[in-house]
Amino acid sequence: MSSKRKWDQAAPTEADAPAKAAKADDGKTASEAAAAAAAIAAKIAAQFAGPGGLGTTMGPKDPHDGDFIHDIDINDVRNRYLLTKGSTQTQIHEETGASVSTKGTWYPDRSKATDKDPPLYLHISATTKEILQRATDKVNELIAMDMGSLVEDKKDRLREKRKWPEEKLPVGLETIRNFNVRAKVVGPSGMFVKYIQQETGTRVQIKGLGSGFVDQETGQEHNEPMYIHVTGPDEGQVARAKVLTEDLLEVVRGEHAKVKVLLEQQQMELHQAQIQLPHTFLVPATCDTFYHSLISVCISWCLTANDISLLVCVTT
Repeated sequence: MSSKRKWDQAAPTEADAPAKAAKADDGKTASEAAAAAAAIAAKIAAQFAGPGGLGTTMGPKDPHDGDFIHDIDINDVRNRYLLTKGSTQTQIHEETGASVSTKGTWYPDRSKATDKDPPLYLHISATTKEILQRATDKVNELIAMDMGSLVEDKKDRLREKRKWPEEKLPVGLETIRNFNVRAKVVGPSGMFVKYIQQETGTRVQIKGLGSGFVDQETGQEHNEPMYIHVTGPDEGQVARAKVLTEDLLEVVRGEHAKVKVLLEQQQMELHQAQIQLPHTFLVPATCDTFYHSLISVCISWCLTANDISLLVCVTT
Protein backbone atom coordinates (compact mmCIF):
# COMPACT_ATOMS: atom_id res chain seq x y z
CA MET A 1 0.00 0.00 0.00
CA SER A 2 1.34 3.44 -0.97
CA SER A 3 2.08 5.87 1.88
CA LYS A 4 1.28 8.91 -0.31
CA ARG A 5 -1.73 11.02 0.57
CA LYS A 6 -4.37 11.66 -2.02
CA TRP A 7 -3.41 15.28 -2.52
CA ASP A 8 0.30 14.27 -3.01
CA GLN A 9 -0.40 12.16 -6.10
CA ALA A 10 0.04 13.47 -9.63
CA ALA A 11 -2.95 14.74 -11.52
CA PRO A 12 -4.83 11.97 -13.42
CA THR A 13 -4.17 11.53 -17.14
CA GLU A 14 -6.49 10.52 -19.91
CA ALA A 15 -5.35 6.94 -19.40
CA ASP A 16 -6.90 7.06 -16.00
CA ALA A 17 -10.32 7.99 -17.38
CA PRO A 18 -11.69 4.43 -17.24
CA ALA A 19 -10.66 4.16 -13.60
CA LYS A 20 -12.40 7.50 -12.85
CA ALA A 21 -15.51 6.27 -14.64
CA ALA A 22 -15.48 3.23 -12.46
CA LYS A 23 -15.85 5.57 -9.45
CA ALA A 24 -19.33 6.45 -10.69
CA ASP A 25 -20.53 3.38 -8.88
CA ASP A 26 -19.95 5.28 -5.65
CA GLY A 27 -22.53 7.88 -6.70
CA LYS A 28 -20.06 10.85 -6.93
CA THR A 29 -19.40 12.98 -10.00
CA ALA A 30 -16.12 14.74 -10.78
CA SER A 31 -17.52 18.11 -9.65
CA GLU A 32 -18.64 16.63 -6.33
CA ALA A 33 -15.18 15.19 -5.76
CA ALA A 34 -13.55 18.54 -6.45
CA ALA A 35 -15.89 20.25 -4.00
CA ALA A 36 -15.08 17.69 -1.32
CA ALA A 37 -11.35 18.17 -1.88
CA ALA A 38 -11.76 21.95 -1.56
CA ALA A 39 -13.64 21.54 1.72
CA ILE A 40 -10.91 19.31 3.10
CA ALA A 41 -8.23 21.82 2.07
CA ALA A 42 -10.13 24.66 3.74
CA LYS A 43 -10.50 22.62 6.92
CA ILE A 44 -6.79 21.90 7.01
CA ALA A 45 -5.94 25.54 6.39
CA ALA A 46 -8.18 26.56 9.27
CA GLN A 47 -6.49 24.03 11.54
CA PHE A 48 -3.06 25.41 10.69
CA ALA A 49 -4.24 29.02 11.12
CA GLY A 50 -5.64 28.40 14.63
CA PRO A 51 -7.03 31.06 16.93
CA GLY A 52 -5.33 34.40 16.31
CA GLY A 53 -3.12 33.05 13.55
CA LEU A 54 -2.80 34.32 10.01
CA GLY A 55 -6.03 33.90 8.10
CA THR A 56 -8.35 34.41 11.09
CA THR A 57 -11.38 36.56 10.23
CA MET A 58 -14.02 38.03 12.49
CA GLY A 59 -16.36 39.58 9.95
CA PRO A 60 -17.48 39.38 6.32
CA LYS A 61 -14.80 39.56 3.62
CA ASP A 62 -14.34 42.94 1.98
CA PRO A 63 -14.45 42.79 -1.84
CA HIS A 64 -11.48 45.19 -1.95
CA ASP A 65 -9.29 42.93 0.20
CA GLY A 66 -6.04 41.46 -1.02
CA ASP A 67 -5.38 37.75 -1.28
CA PHE A 68 -4.27 37.52 2.35
CA ILE A 69 -6.30 38.87 5.27
CA HIS A 70 -6.16 38.67 9.02
CA ASP A 71 -8.29 40.13 11.85
CA ILE A 72 -6.95 40.91 15.33
CA ASP A 73 -9.34 41.30 18.26
CA ILE A 74 -8.54 44.52 20.17
CA ASN A 75 -11.79 44.98 22.08
CA ASP A 76 -10.10 44.36 25.45
CA VAL A 77 -6.63 45.60 24.49
CA ARG A 78 -5.37 48.48 26.64
CA ASN A 79 -3.72 50.22 23.66
CA ARG A 80 -6.81 50.13 21.44
CA TYR A 81 -6.92 53.96 21.44
CA LEU A 82 -3.53 54.03 19.74
CA LEU A 83 -4.30 51.15 17.35
CA THR A 84 -7.52 52.73 16.03
CA LYS A 85 -5.87 56.07 15.22
CA GLY A 86 -5.68 56.87 11.54
CA SER A 87 -2.08 58.05 11.90
CA THR A 88 -1.08 54.71 13.47
CA GLN A 89 -2.71 52.68 10.71
CA THR A 90 -1.11 54.87 8.04
CA GLN A 91 2.27 54.30 9.64
CA ILE A 92 1.76 50.53 9.58
CA HIS A 93 0.81 50.72 5.91
CA GLU A 94 3.91 52.77 5.05
CA GLU A 95 6.22 50.41 6.95
CA THR A 96 4.76 47.09 5.81
CA GLY A 97 2.64 47.69 2.69
CA ALA A 98 -0.48 46.16 4.26
CA SER A 99 -3.82 47.94 4.62
CA VAL A 100 -5.20 48.27 8.16
CA SER A 101 -8.71 49.36 9.12
CA THR A 102 -10.91 49.39 12.21
CA LYS A 103 -13.92 47.09 12.25
CA GLY A 104 -16.54 45.95 14.74
CA THR A 105 -17.87 47.73 17.82
CA TRP A 106 -16.25 48.30 21.19
CA TYR A 107 -18.16 46.52 23.95
CA PRO A 108 -17.36 47.23 27.61
CA ASP A 109 -18.99 43.82 28.14
CA ARG A 110 -17.85 41.72 25.19
CA SER A 111 -20.41 39.03 26.01
CA LYS A 112 -22.95 41.29 24.30
CA ALA A 113 -21.14 40.97 20.95
CA THR A 114 -22.73 38.87 18.21
CA ASP A 115 -21.60 37.33 14.94
CA LYS A 116 -23.43 40.09 13.12
CA ASP A 117 -21.92 42.81 15.32
CA PRO A 118 -18.52 41.46 16.39
CA PRO A 119 -16.32 43.15 19.01
CA LEU A 120 -13.74 45.76 18.04
CA TYR A 121 -10.95 44.41 15.80
CA LEU A 122 -8.31 45.42 13.28
CA HIS A 123 -8.71 44.16 9.73
CA ILE A 124 -5.41 43.60 7.87
CA SER A 125 -5.27 43.01 4.13
CA ALA A 126 -2.13 42.25 2.10
CA THR A 127 -1.09 41.04 -1.33
CA THR A 128 1.45 38.52 -0.01
CA LYS A 129 1.82 36.35 3.04
CA GLU A 130 5.08 38.05 3.95
CA ILE A 131 3.49 41.52 3.96
CA LEU A 132 0.64 40.23 6.07
CA GLN A 133 3.07 38.71 8.56
CA ARG A 134 5.02 41.99 8.88
CA ALA A 135 1.86 43.97 9.50
CA THR A 136 0.62 41.44 12.07
CA ASP A 137 3.95 41.57 13.89
CA LYS A 138 3.81 45.37 13.92
CA VAL A 139 0.30 45.40 15.41
CA ASN A 140 1.30 42.87 18.07
CA GLU A 141 4.30 45.04 18.89
CA LEU A 142 2.03 48.05 19.45
CA ILE A 143 -0.31 45.93 21.56
CA ALA A 144 2.57 44.94 23.83
CA MET A 145 3.94 48.48 24.10
CA ASP A 146 3.71 50.10 27.54
CA MET A 147 1.62 53.26 27.23
CA GLY A 148 1.97 54.36 30.85
CA SER A 149 -0.95 55.85 32.73
CA LEU A 150 -4.05 56.43 30.63
CA VAL A 151 -5.22 59.07 33.13
CA GLU A 152 -3.36 62.36 32.69
CA ASP A 153 -1.88 63.64 35.91
CA LYS A 154 -2.39 67.36 36.57
CA LYS A 155 1.16 67.69 37.91
CA ASP A 156 2.53 66.05 34.76
CA ARG A 157 0.57 68.52 32.63
CA LEU A 158 1.95 71.48 34.59
CA ARG A 159 5.45 70.04 34.39
CA GLU A 160 5.06 69.75 30.64
CA LYS A 161 4.18 73.44 30.40
CA ARG A 162 7.35 74.37 32.28
CA LYS A 163 9.48 72.84 29.55
CA TRP A 164 9.31 76.10 27.56
CA PRO A 165 12.64 77.85 26.97
CA GLU A 166 13.54 80.06 29.93
CA GLU A 167 16.07 82.60 31.20
CA LYS A 168 16.98 83.71 34.74
CA LEU A 169 18.45 87.20 35.06
CA PRO A 170 19.76 88.18 38.53
CA VAL A 171 18.75 91.68 39.64
CA GLY A 172 21.93 92.08 41.71
CA LEU A 173 20.81 95.11 43.75
CA GLU A 174 20.76 95.49 47.53
CA THR A 175 17.86 97.14 49.30
CA ILE A 176 18.62 100.68 50.41
CA ARG A 177 16.59 103.42 52.07
CA ASN A 178 14.13 105.23 49.77
CA PHE A 179 14.69 102.70 46.95
CA ASN A 180 12.28 99.78 46.53
CA VAL A 181 14.14 97.45 44.16
CA ARG A 182 11.10 95.38 43.16
CA ALA A 183 8.94 98.46 42.52
CA LYS A 184 11.63 100.05 40.38
CA VAL A 185 11.97 96.89 38.25
CA VAL A 186 8.27 96.21 37.61
CA GLY A 187 7.48 99.92 37.13
CA PRO A 188 4.34 101.86 38.08
CA SER A 189 1.43 99.38 38.21
CA GLY A 190 3.73 96.76 36.63
CA MET A 191 4.15 98.88 33.49
CA PHE A 192 7.69 97.76 32.60
CA VAL A 193 7.04 94.03 32.98
CA LYS A 194 3.76 94.27 31.06
CA TYR A 195 5.53 96.07 28.22
CA ILE A 196 8.13 93.30 27.85
CA GLN A 197 5.41 90.63 27.89
CA GLN A 198 3.33 92.40 25.25
CA GLU A 199 6.30 93.05 22.99
CA THR A 200 7.65 89.49 23.09
CA GLY A 201 4.72 87.20 23.92
CA THR A 202 6.57 85.81 26.93
CA ARG A 203 5.86 85.57 30.65
CA VAL A 204 8.04 87.73 32.90
CA GLN A 205 8.04 87.31 36.69
CA ILE A 206 10.10 88.68 39.59
CA LYS A 207 11.16 85.86 41.91
CA GLY A 208 13.52 85.27 44.81
CA LEU A 209 13.99 86.93 48.20
CA GLY A 210 12.12 90.22 48.53
CA SER A 211 10.14 89.68 45.32
CA GLY A 212 6.83 88.82 46.94
CA PHE A 213 6.48 85.82 44.61
CA VAL A 214 5.37 82.78 46.64
CA ASP A 215 5.95 79.28 45.28
CA GLN A 216 2.75 77.23 45.28
CA GLU A 217 4.51 74.04 46.39
CA THR A 218 6.48 75.50 49.31
CA GLY A 219 4.29 78.47 50.21
CA GLN A 220 7.45 80.62 50.45
CA GLU A 221 9.65 82.83 48.31
CA HIS A 222 12.46 81.11 46.42
CA ASN A 223 15.49 80.97 48.71
CA GLU A 224 17.87 82.81 46.37
CA PRO A 225 18.65 86.46 45.53
CA MET A 226 16.00 88.33 43.55
CA TYR A 227 15.94 87.53 39.82
CA ILE A 228 13.74 87.97 36.77
CA HIS A 229 12.34 84.75 35.28
CA VAL A 230 11.48 84.84 31.56
CA THR A 231 9.75 81.94 29.81
CA GLY A 232 7.95 81.50 26.51
CA PRO A 233 6.99 78.99 23.79
CA ASP A 234 9.76 80.04 21.41
CA GLU A 235 13.50 80.56 21.95
CA GLY A 236 13.46 83.66 19.76
CA GLN A 237 10.76 85.26 21.89
CA VAL A 238 12.67 84.49 25.09
CA ALA A 239 15.88 85.90 23.60
CA ARG A 240 14.10 89.16 22.67
CA ALA A 241 12.60 89.41 26.17
CA LYS A 242 16.06 88.84 27.66
CA VAL A 243 17.47 91.80 25.72
CA LEU A 244 14.66 94.10 26.89
CA THR A 245 14.99 92.88 30.49
CA GLU A 246 18.75 93.47 30.54
CA ASP A 247 18.16 96.99 29.20
CA LEU A 248 15.60 97.62 31.97
CA LEU A 249 17.99 96.33 34.65
CA GLU A 250 20.76 98.59 33.35
CA VAL A 251 18.52 101.65 33.82
CA VAL A 252 17.40 100.54 37.29
CA ARG A 253 20.98 99.85 38.36
CA GLY A 254 22.04 103.31 37.22
CA GLU A 255 19.27 104.91 39.27
CA HIS A 256 20.17 102.70 42.24
CA ALA A 257 23.82 103.84 42.04
CA LYS A 258 22.80 107.54 42.11
CA VAL A 259 20.56 107.07 45.14
CA LYS A 260 23.29 105.12 46.91
CA VAL A 261 25.83 107.92 46.35
CA LEU A 262 23.35 110.51 47.63
CA LEU A 263 22.67 108.47 50.75
CA GLU A 264 26.39 108.07 51.40
CA GLN A 265 26.85 111.84 51.15
CA GLN A 266 24.00 112.47 53.59
CA GLN A 267 25.44 109.88 55.94
CA MET A 268 28.81 111.62 55.86
CA GLU A 269 27.26 115.03 56.56
CA LEU A 270 25.28 113.63 59.47
CA HIS A 271 28.40 112.03 60.86
CA GLN A 272 30.24 115.35 60.73
CA ALA A 273 27.29 117.10 62.36
CA GLN A 274 27.27 114.58 65.18
CA ILE A 275 30.93 115.38 65.86
CA GLN A 276 30.66 119.17 65.63
CA LEU A 277 27.24 119.86 67.17
CA PRO A 278 28.02 119.31 70.91
CA HIS A 279 30.82 121.94 70.67
CA THR A 280 29.09 124.60 68.55
CA PHE A 281 25.45 124.53 69.58
CA LEU A 282 24.42 126.24 72.83
CA VAL A 283 20.92 126.54 74.16
CA PRO A 284 20.04 130.23 74.67
CA ALA A 285 20.33 131.35 78.30
CA THR A 286 16.98 133.06 78.09
CA CYS A 287 15.19 129.67 77.64
CA ASP A 288 13.56 128.29 80.72
CA THR A 289 14.09 124.72 81.86
CA PHE A 290 11.16 123.32 79.83
CA TYR A 291 12.30 124.71 76.48
CA HIS A 292 15.89 123.75 77.23
CA SER A 293 14.84 120.14 77.68
CA LEU A 294 12.58 120.20 74.58
CA ILE A 295 15.31 121.49 72.30
CA SER A 296 17.76 118.88 73.63
CA VAL A 297 15.29 116.07 72.96
CA CYS A 298 14.65 117.29 69.39
CA ILE A 299 18.36 117.47 68.62
CA SER A 300 18.89 113.98 69.98
CA TRP A 301 16.01 112.61 67.88
CA CYS A 302 17.36 114.21 64.68
CA LEU A 303 20.77 112.67 65.25
CA THR A 304 19.22 109.26 65.88
CA ALA A 305 17.09 109.50 62.69
CA ASN A 306 20.16 110.44 60.62
CA ASP A 307 18.22 113.23 58.93
CA ILE A 308 20.24 116.39 58.50
CA SER A 309 17.31 118.38 57.10
CA LEU A 310 15.40 117.99 60.36
CA LEU A 311 18.48 118.88 62.34
CA VAL A 312 18.84 122.16 60.41
CA CYS A 313 15.19 123.02 61.09
CA VAL A 314 15.60 122.43 64.82
CA THR A 315 18.82 124.37 65.14
CA THR A 316 17.40 127.38 63.34
